[in-house]
Amino acid sequence: MKPESPLKNRSRSTHAELLIALVGLIFIQSWLSPDNQVHRAFFNGLFFLVVLSAIRALSESTWRMYVTLALGAVAYAISWVNDSVGSFWFSAIGDTCFASVFAVLTFTVGQSVFSRGPVDARRIIGAVSIYFLLGLLWAFFYTLIELIEPGSFRIANADAESQSNSRLLSEFIYFSNVTLTTLGYGDIVPESRPAKTMALLEAMLGQLYIAIVIARMVGMQVAQHQKEPERDRLIESES
Repeated sequence: MKPESPLKNRSRSTHAELLIALVGLIFIQSWLSPDNQVHRAFFNGLFFLVVLSAIRALSESTWRMYVTLALGAVAYAISWVNDSVGSFWFSAIGDTCFASVFAVLTFTVGQSVFSRGPVDARRIIGAVSIYFLLGLLWAFFYTLIELIEPGSFRIANADAESQSNSRLLSEFIYFSNVTLTTLGYGDIVPESRPAKTMALLEAMLGQLYIAIVIARMVGMQVAQHQKEPERDRLIESES
């Protein structure tokens, strides 16, 4: 059996690190209070940890790695300042930078997952990572929509006057993943047309993504099994 290359092992480990960082962010942020300054700082730190994991995953593309590092650093710095200032523009710029990081990362991991080759743990981990990345990416879209047009979402038991950017983002991480999986509990409801459109697109994307990934993985696995007998015959003929 041909041993796995160090590059493939490294790619698998970076995808695994990214997945752990994403799951940790989604799980841990649910226990943090957006009204607590220490919790908000830790919340921002979790996002920067994901950015660092993204940089490792993007290390094969130098320009994407540096762009991600620059965007992540700007977003992290703005998030710190915005905790004290509470500016609309700081919130919008920071959220746009983070959204850009996740968009670039989603595209890059997607190239790795859907490229030609055998189905292995690297592809599976990458495919799962993309699903979590889509949820986070749309959370920033929703936050930006609410910042630009307040009242675009009706959030149950929420005081519209005290909705900080951190609180909005925390709420929309939950709403985005609920929408992506088409659960639709109804405690957060899109009301403006842009909000409804983005929610609809995410729900459709969530269903299509699962169907496409399963079809792609099955097709690659079938092709892999079809090549194995031919390879075995070539080995036998050579021996």
